[in-house]
Amino acid sequence: MRAVVLCITLAALLPSGVGAQSLLLTEPEALARLSPVSPRVRAIQAGMDIARADVLAASRWPNPRLTYDRESVAGVTEHMAMVSQVLPIWGQRGLEVHAANALVDASRGRVDDALRRARADLQLSFAQLVSAQVRERELISAGDRLRGLADLLAKREAAGDAAGFDRLRAEREVLDLDADRAAASTDRARAQGTLAGFFAEAVAPETIIAVDASTAHPPLPTVATLVERAESERGELIALRKEVEAARWSLKAAERRRIPEPEIVAGTKTSTVGGGDTGGVVTVHATIPLFDRSKAERALAEARASQAAARADAFRATLHAEITGLRAAVIERRDTADRYRAAAVNTASQIEHIAQVSYDAGERGILELLDAYRTGAAARLRHAALDASVRQAEIELEFASGWEMPQ
Repeated sequence: MRAVVLCITLAALLPSGVGAQSLLLTEPEALARLSPVSPRVRAIQAGMDIARADVLAASRWPNPRLTYDRESVAGVTEHMAMVSQVLPIWGQRGLEVHAANALVDASRGRVDDALRRARADLQLSFAQLVSAQVRERELISAGDRLRGLADLLAKREAAGDAAGFDRLRAEREVLDLDADRAAASTDRARAQGTLAGFFAEAVAPETIIAVDASTAHPPLPTVATLVERAESERGELIALRKEVEAARWSLKAAERRRIPEPEIVAGTKTSTVGGGDTGGVVTVHATIPLFDRSKAERALAEARASQAAARADAFRATLHAEITGLRAAVIERRDTADRYRAAAVNTASQIEHIAQVSYDAGERGILELLDAYRTGAAARLRHAALDASVRQAEIELEFASGWEMPQ
Protein backbone atom coordinates (compact mmCIF):
# COMPACT_ATOMS: atom_id res chain seq x y z
CA MET A 1 0.00 0.00 0.00
CA ARG A 2 2.88 2.33 0.83
CA ALA A 3 4.45 1.71 -2.58
CA VAL A 4 1.13 2.45 -4.33
CA VAL A 5 0.73 5.74 -2.48
CA LEU A 6 4.29 6.69 -3.36
CA CYS A 7 3.76 5.93 -7.04
CA ILE A 8 0.62 8.09 -7.12
CA THR A 9 2.45 10.93 -5.40
CA LEU A 10 5.39 10.73 -7.83
CA ALA A 11 3.08 10.66 -10.83
CA ALA A 12 1.36 13.78 -9.57
CA LEU A 13 4.64 15.64 -9.08
CA LEU A 14 6.25 14.71 -12.41
CA PRO A 15 5.30 16.23 -15.76
CA SER A 16 2.84 14.15 -17.73
CA GLY A 17 5.32 13.49 -20.56
CA VAL A 18 7.91 12.13 -18.13
CA GLY A 19 5.57 10.18 -15.88
CA ALA A 20 4.33 8.04 -18.79
CA GLN A 21 7.90 6.92 -19.52
CA SER A 22 9.06 6.49 -15.93
CA LEU A 23 10.73 3.29 -14.76
CA LEU A 24 9.46 2.54 -11.25
CA LEU A 25 11.72 0.14 -9.37
CA THR A 26 11.74 -1.33 -5.90
CA GLU A 27 15.08 -2.28 -4.39
CA PRO A 28 14.75 -6.03 -5.24
CA GLU A 29 13.83 -5.10 -8.82
CA ALA A 30 16.86 -2.84 -9.07
CA LEU A 31 19.10 -5.62 -7.73
CA ALA A 32 17.67 -8.02 -10.32
CA ARG A 33 19.00 -5.72 -13.05
CA LEU A 34 22.56 -6.32 -11.80
CA SER A 35 22.62 -9.48 -13.92
CA PRO A 36 25.58 -11.66 -15.01
CA VAL A 37 25.64 -9.83 -18.37
CA SER A 38 26.13 -6.48 -16.65
CA PRO A 39 29.51 -4.95 -17.61
CA ARG A 40 30.31 -4.41 -13.95
CA VAL A 41 29.64 -8.07 -13.11
CA ARG A 42 31.60 -9.35 -16.13
CA ALA A 43 34.57 -7.18 -15.16
CA ILE A 44 34.54 -8.63 -11.64
CA GLN A 45 34.26 -12.23 -12.84
CA ALA A 46 37.07 -11.83 -15.38
CA GLY A 47 39.61 -12.39 -12.61
CA MET A 48 38.49 -16.00 -12.38
CA ASP A 49 39.68 -16.69 -15.93
CA ILE A 50 43.22 -15.62 -15.02
CA ALA A 51 43.28 -17.98 -12.04
CA ARG A 52 41.98 -20.86 -14.14
CA ALA A 53 44.73 -20.23 -16.70
CA ASP A 54 47.30 -20.80 -13.94
CA VAL A 55 45.80 -24.27 -13.38
CA LEU A 56 46.30 -25.08 -17.05
CA ALA A 57 49.90 -23.89 -16.84
CA ALA A 58 50.60 -26.04 -13.78
CA SER A 59 49.03 -29.17 -15.23
CA ARG A 60 50.81 -29.18 -18.59
CA TRP A 61 53.50 -31.70 -19.39
CA PRO A 62 56.94 -30.56 -20.58
CA ASN A 63 57.37 -30.82 -24.33
CA PRO A 64 59.68 -33.50 -25.80
CA ARG A 65 62.94 -32.34 -27.35
CA LEU A 66 64.25 -33.51 -30.73
CA THR A 67 68.01 -33.62 -31.31
CA TYR A 68 69.92 -34.37 -34.54
CA ASP A 69 73.70 -34.79 -34.52
CA ARG A 70 76.11 -35.40 -37.45
CA GLU A 71 79.77 -36.22 -36.92
CA SER A 72 82.34 -36.81 -39.66
CA VAL A 73 85.95 -37.74 -38.82
CA ALA A 74 88.60 -39.52 -40.98
CA GLY A 75 86.08 -40.59 -43.57
CA VAL A 76 83.66 -41.92 -41.00
CA THR A 77 80.26 -40.21 -40.81
CA GLU A 78 77.75 -40.77 -38.04
CA HIS A 79 74.16 -39.54 -37.78
CA MET A 80 72.14 -39.50 -34.57
CA ALA A 81 68.45 -38.62 -34.24
CA MET A 82 67.12 -38.58 -30.67
CA VAL A 83 63.97 -37.61 -28.79
CA SER A 84 64.18 -36.70 -25.10
CA GLN A 85 61.33 -36.40 -22.62
CA VAL A 86 61.36 -35.29 -19.00
CA LEU A 87 59.20 -37.58 -16.84
CA PRO A 88 57.57 -35.76 -13.87
CA ILE A 89 57.04 -38.94 -11.88
CA TRP A 90 57.63 -37.70 -8.32
CA GLY A 91 54.36 -35.81 -7.92
CA GLN A 92 55.61 -32.23 -8.13
CA ARG A 93 53.29 -31.45 -11.03
CA GLY A 94 50.24 -32.76 -9.16
CA LEU A 95 51.13 -30.69 -6.08
CA GLU A 96 51.46 -27.57 -8.19
CA VAL A 97 48.03 -28.28 -9.69
CA HIS A 98 46.57 -28.52 -6.18
CA ALA A 99 48.17 -25.17 -5.31
CA ALA A 100 46.77 -23.56 -8.46
CA ASN A 101 43.29 -24.96 -7.77
CA ALA A 102 43.42 -23.53 -4.24
CA LEU A 103 44.26 -20.13 -5.73
CA VAL A 104 41.25 -20.49 -8.06
CA ASP A 105 39.09 -21.00 -4.98
CA ALA A 106 40.71 -17.94 -3.40
CA SER A 107 39.93 -15.93 -6.51
CA ARG A 108 36.34 -17.20 -6.43
CA GLY A 109 35.99 -16.00 -2.83
CA ARG A 110 37.21 -12.52 -3.71
CA VAL A 111 34.92 -12.43 -6.74
CA ASP A 112 31.97 -13.30 -4.49
CA ASP A 113 32.96 -10.51 -2.11
CA ALA A 114 33.32 -8.06 -5.00
CA LEU A 115 29.88 -9.02 -6.32
CA ARG A 116 28.39 -8.53 -2.89
CA ARG A 117 30.12 -5.15 -2.68
CA ALA A 118 28.60 -4.21 -6.03
CA ARG A 119 25.16 -5.19 -4.74
CA ALA A 120 25.73 -3.13 -1.60
CA ASP A 121 26.83 -0.13 -3.67
CA LEU A 122 23.69 -0.48 -5.78
CA GLN A 123 21.58 -0.57 -2.61
CA LEU A 124 23.36 2.55 -1.32
CA SER A 125 22.66 4.33 -4.61
CA PHE A 126 19.04 3.26 -4.40
CA ALA A 127 18.81 4.61 -0.82
CA GLN A 128 20.37 7.89 -1.93
CA LEU A 129 17.82 8.17 -4.72
CA VAL A 130 14.96 7.49 -2.30
CA SER A 131 16.28 10.18 0.04
CA ALA A 132 16.74 12.70 -2.78
CA GLN A 133 13.21 12.04 -4.04
CA VAL A 134 11.75 12.54 -0.56
CA ARG A 135 13.66 15.79 -0.11
CA GLU A 136 12.61 17.04 -3.51
CA ARG A 137 8.95 16.19 -2.89
CA GLU A 138 8.96 17.89 0.51
CA LEU A 139 10.61 21.02 -0.85
CA ILE A 140 8.10 21.15 -3.72
CA SER A 141 5.25 20.75 -1.28
CA ALA A 142 6.66 23.38 1.10
CA GLY A 143 7.24 25.75 -1.81
CA ASP A 144 3.68 25.28 -3.02
CA ARG A 145 2.34 26.04 0.47
CA LEU A 146 4.39 29.22 0.75
CA ARG A 147 3.60 30.22 -2.81
CA GLY A 148 -0.08 29.93 -1.96
CA LEU A 149 0.53 32.08 1.12
CA ALA A 150 2.38 34.68 -0.94
CA ASP A 151 -0.49 34.83 -3.44
CA LEU A 152 -2.98 35.24 -0.61
CA LEU A 153 -0.90 38.03 0.92
CA ALA A 154 -0.70 39.75 -2.46
CA LYS A 155 -4.50 39.75 -2.66
CA ARG A 156 -4.76 41.06 0.90
CA GLU A 157 -2.22 43.74 0.12
CA ALA A 158 -4.23 44.84 -2.91
CA ALA A 159 -7.31 45.04 -0.68
CA GLY A 160 -5.40 46.98 1.97
CA ASP A 161 -5.63 44.17 4.57
CA ALA A 162 -1.91 43.23 4.64
CA ALA A 163 1.43 45.00 4.52
CA GLY A 164 3.72 44.76 1.52
CA PHE A 165 6.50 43.53 3.79
CA ASP A 166 4.58 40.34 4.53
CA ARG A 167 4.20 39.54 0.84
CA LEU A 168 7.84 40.32 0.05
CA ARG A 169 9.06 38.24 2.96
CA ALA A 170 6.92 35.27 1.90
CA GLU A 171 8.16 35.57 -1.70
CA ARG A 172 11.74 35.62 -0.45
CA GLU A 173 11.11 32.42 1.46
CA VAL A 174 9.72 30.86 -1.72
CA LEU A 175 12.93 31.76 -3.57
CA ASP A 176 15.02 30.09 -0.88
CA LEU A 177 12.93 26.93 -1.07
CA ASP A 178 13.17 26.89 -4.86
CA ALA A 179 16.97 27.06 -4.57
CA ASP A 180 16.97 24.16 -2.10
CA ARG A 181 14.64 22.21 -4.40
CA ALA A 182 17.03 22.72 -7.32
CA ALA A 183 19.89 21.32 -5.21
CA ALA A 184 17.75 18.32 -4.26
CA SER A 185 16.87 17.84 -7.92
CA THR A 186 20.59 17.78 -8.75
CA ASP A 187 21.19 15.15 -6.05
CA ARG A 188 18.33 13.08 -7.47
CA ALA A 189 19.73 13.25 -11.00
CA ARG A 190 23.17 12.23 -9.75
CA ALA A 191 21.71 9.28 -7.83
CA GLN A 192 19.70 8.23 -10.90
CA GLY A 193 22.86 8.26 -13.02
CA THR A 194 24.80 6.23 -10.49
CA LEU A 195 22.01 3.66 -10.21
CA ALA A 196 21.66 3.34 -13.99
CA GLY A 197 25.38 2.51 -14.21
CA PHE A 198 24.76 -0.81 -12.44
CA PHE A 199 22.18 -2.11 -14.91
CA ALA A 200 22.95 -4.56 -17.70
CA GLU A 201 20.74 -2.81 -20.25
CA ALA A 202 20.90 0.86 -21.14
CA VAL A 203 18.36 2.91 -19.20
CA ALA A 204 17.72 6.63 -19.39
CA PRO A 205 18.71 7.73 -15.86
CA GLU A 206 16.11 10.51 -15.69
CA THR A 207 13.30 7.96 -16.03
CA ILE A 208 14.27 5.93 -12.95
CA ILE A 209 12.03 6.34 -9.90
CA ALA A 210 12.91 4.49 -6.71
CA VAL A 211 9.88 3.05 -4.92
CA ASP A 212 10.51 2.71 -1.20
CA ALA A 213 8.61 -0.42 -0.24
CA SER A 214 10.42 -0.99 3.05
CA THR A 215 8.47 -2.21 6.05
CA ALA A 216 9.14 -2.21 9.79
CA HIS A 217 12.76 -2.74 10.77
CA PRO A 218 13.44 -6.41 11.59
CA PRO A 219 15.34 -7.29 14.78
CA LEU A 220 19.09 -7.72 14.46
CA PRO A 221 20.95 -10.93 15.33
CA THR A 222 23.50 -10.82 18.12
CA VAL A 223 27.10 -9.80 17.45
CA ALA A 224 28.26 -13.39 17.97
CA THR A 225 25.76 -14.67 15.41
CA LEU A 226 26.74 -12.03 12.88
CA VAL A 227 30.46 -12.68 13.35
CA GLU A 228 29.97 -16.44 13.03
CA ARG A 229 28.07 -15.95 9.79
CA ALA A 230 30.68 -13.53 8.47
CA GLU A 231 33.50 -15.99 9.11
CA SER A 232 31.69 -18.58 7.01
CA GLU A 233 30.35 -16.25 4.32
CA ARG A 234 32.89 -13.49 3.68
CA GLY A 235 34.76 -14.21 0.48
CA GLU A 236 37.93 -12.41 1.58
CA LEU A 237 38.34 -14.64 4.61
CA ILE A 238 37.68 -17.73 2.50
CA ALA A 239 40.26 -16.49 -0.01
CA LEU A 240 42.91 -16.06 2.69
CA ARG A 241 42.30 -19.59 3.95
CA LYS A 242 42.68 -20.92 0.42
CA GLU A 243 45.91 -18.95 0.01
CA VAL A 244 47.28 -20.67 3.10
CA GLU A 245 46.29 -24.00 1.59
CA ALA A 246 47.88 -23.08 -1.75
CA ALA A 247 51.12 -22.09 -0.01
CA ARG A 248 51.24 -25.45 1.77
CA TRP A 249 50.81 -27.30 -1.52
CA SER A 250 53.55 -25.12 -3.03
CA LEU A 251 55.83 -25.97 -0.11
CA LYS A 252 55.33 -29.69 -0.70
CA ALA A 253 56.01 -29.18 -4.41
CA ALA A 254 59.23 -27.30 -3.60
CA GLU A 255 60.38 -30.16 -1.38
CA ARG A 256 59.74 -32.62 -4.22
CA ARG A 257 61.94 -30.55 -6.54
CA ARG A 258 64.99 -31.82 -4.67
CA ILE A 259 64.28 -35.27 -6.10
CA PRO A 260 65.68 -35.35 -9.66
CA GLU A 261 63.17 -36.02 -12.40
CA PRO A 262 64.58 -38.35 -15.05
CA GLU A 263 64.88 -37.35 -18.68
CA ILE A 264 64.72 -40.28 -21.09
CA VAL A 265 66.51 -40.01 -24.45
CA ALA A 266 65.88 -42.52 -27.21
CA GLY A 267 66.86 -42.53 -30.86
CA THR A 268 68.93 -44.06 -33.64
CA LYS A 269 72.58 -43.86 -34.69
CA THR A 270 73.84 -44.48 -38.22
CA SER A 271 77.53 -44.97 -39.06
CA THR A 272 79.39 -45.49 -42.34
CA VAL A 273 82.00 -47.77 -40.72
CA GLY A 274 82.17 -51.23 -42.28
CA GLY A 275 79.73 -50.47 -45.02
CA GLY A 276 77.29 -48.68 -42.75
CA ASP A 277 74.98 -49.81 -40.01
CA THR A 278 72.12 -48.42 -37.84
CA GLY A 279 71.68 -48.92 -34.08
CA GLY A 280 69.68 -47.60 -31.19
CA VAL A 281 70.53 -44.97 -28.60
CA VAL A 282 69.08 -44.88 -25.08
CA THR A 283 70.17 -42.33 -22.49
CA VAL A 284 68.91 -41.26 -19.06
CA HIS A 285 69.63 -37.76 -17.71
CA ALA A 286 69.01 -36.49 -14.18
CA THR A 287 69.79 -33.15 -12.61
CA ILE A 288 71.92 -33.37 -9.51
CA PRO A 289 70.51 -30.99 -6.83
CA LEU A 290 73.92 -29.80 -5.75
CA PHE A 291 73.53 -26.01 -5.79
CA ASP A 292 69.80 -25.50 -6.31
CA ARG A 293 67.97 -27.39 -3.56
CA SER A 294 64.71 -25.37 -3.87
CA LYS A 295 65.62 -23.29 -0.85
CA ALA A 296 64.19 -20.11 -2.41
CA GLU A 297 60.93 -21.82 -3.43
CA ARG A 298 60.45 -23.30 0.04
CA ALA A 299 61.16 -19.95 1.70
CA LEU A 300 58.69 -18.22 -0.62
CA ALA A 301 55.95 -20.79 0.08
CA GLU A 302 56.48 -20.53 3.84
CA ALA A 303 56.42 -16.72 3.68
CA ARG A 304 53.20 -16.74 1.67
CA ALA A 305 51.54 -19.14 4.09
CA SER A 306 52.62 -17.01 7.04
CA GLN A 307 51.45 -13.82 5.34
CA ALA A 308 48.03 -15.23 4.44
CA ALA A 309 47.53 -16.62 7.96
CA ALA A 310 48.47 -13.28 9.53
CA ARG A 311 46.15 -11.40 7.17
CA ALA A 312 43.33 -13.81 8.03
CA ASP A 313 43.85 -13.21 11.76
CA ALA A 314 43.90 -9.44 11.21
CA PHE A 315 40.80 -9.63 9.03
CA ARG A 316 38.89 -11.59 11.67
CA ALA A 317 39.82 -9.09 14.37
CA THR A 318 38.85 -6.15 12.17
CA LEU A 319 35.66 -7.90 11.12
CA HIS A 320 34.54 -8.39 14.72
CA ALA A 321 35.13 -4.72 15.53
CA GLU A 322 33.43 -3.58 12.32
CA ILE A 323 30.33 -5.70 12.87
CA THR A 324 30.08 -4.58 16.49
CA GLY A 325 30.27 -0.92 15.47
CA LEU A 326 27.85 -1.25 12.56
CA ARG A 327 25.27 -3.12 14.63
CA ALA A 328 25.44 -0.45 17.33
CA ALA A 329 25.13 2.25 14.65
CA VAL A 330 22.02 0.62 13.17
CA ILE A 331 20.34 0.40 16.58
CA GLU A 332 21.24 3.98 17.51
CA ARG A 333 20.13 5.41 14.17
CA ARG A 334 16.85 3.50 14.27
CA ASP A 335 16.11 4.82 17.76
CA THR A 336 17.06 8.37 16.77
CA ALA A 337 14.83 8.29 13.68
CA ASP A 338 11.89 6.88 15.65
CA ARG A 339 12.26 9.46 18.43
CA TYR A 340 12.58 12.28 15.94
CA ARG A 341 9.51 11.12 14.04
CA ALA A 342 7.45 11.05 17.23
CA ALA A 343 8.76 14.30 18.67
CA ALA A 344 9.24 16.54 15.64
CA VAL A 345 7.63 15.26 12.44
CA ASN A 346 4.29 14.35 13.97
CA THR A 347 3.94 17.82 15.52
CA ALA A 348 5.17 19.83 12.53
CA SER A 349 1.74 20.13 10.93
CA GLN A 350 0.23 21.21 14.25
CA ILE A 351 2.83 23.96 14.65
CA GLU A 352 2.13 25.22 11.12
CA HIS A 353 -1.63 25.22 11.72
CA ILE A 354 -1.36 27.04 15.05
CA ALA A 355 0.97 29.64 13.54
CA GLN A 356 -1.39 30.18 10.59
CA VAL A 357 -4.42 30.65 12.85
CA SER A 358 -2.49 33.02 15.11
CA TYR A 359 -1.27 35.04 12.13
CA ASP A 360 -4.78 35.29 10.70
CA ALA A 361 -6.01 36.48 14.09
CA GLY A 362 -3.30 39.12 14.25
CA GLU A 363 -1.60 37.51 17.25
CA ARG A 364 1.66 36.72 15.44
CA GLY A 365 3.69 38.32 12.67
CA ILE A 366 4.77 37.05 9.28
CA LEU A 367 8.24 36.11 10.52
CA GLU A 368 6.78 33.78 13.13
CA LEU A 369 4.49 32.21 10.54
CA LEU A 370 7.34 31.68 8.09
CA ASP A 371 9.48 30.27 10.88
CA ALA A 372 6.75 27.72 11.61
CA TYR A 373 6.64 26.67 7.95
CA ARG A 374 10.42 26.53 7.81
CA THR A 375 10.55 24.46 11.00
CA GLY A 376 8.00 21.98 9.64
CA ALA A 377 9.85 21.56 6.35
CA ALA A 378 13.18 21.20 8.15
CA ALA A 379 11.72 18.50 10.41
CA ARG A 380 10.50 16.46 7.44
CA LEU A 381 13.83 16.87 5.63
CA ARG A 382 15.77 15.90 8.74
CA HIS A 383 13.65 12.81 9.15
CA ALA A 384 14.30 11.81 5.53
CA ALA A 385 18.04 12.17 6.16
CA LEU A 386 17.77 10.07 9.34
CA ASP A 387 15.89 7.33 7.47
CA ALA A 388 18.59 7.37 4.79
CA SER A 389 21.34 7.05 7.41
CA VAL A 390 19.52 4.07 8.94
CA ARG A 391 19.35 2.30 5.61
CA GLN A 392 23.01 3.03 4.83
CA ALA A 393 24.09 1.51 8.15
CA GLU A 394 21.89 -1.54 7.54
CA ILE A 395 23.41 -2.08 4.08
CA GLU A 396 26.96 -1.87 5.42
CA LEU A 397 26.09 -4.31 8.22
CA GLU A 398 24.65 -6.75 5.68
CA PHE A 399 27.82 -6.57 3.59
CA ALA A 400 30.20 -6.89 6.53
CA SER A 401 28.39 -9.85 8.12
CA GLY A 402 26.95 -11.68 5.12
CA TRP A 403 23.55 -11.57 6.85
CA GLU A 404 20.70 -10.39 4.63
CA MET A 405 17.89 -8.41 6.14
CA PRO A 406 14.48 -9.99 5.43
CA GLN A 407 12.43 -7.94 2.98
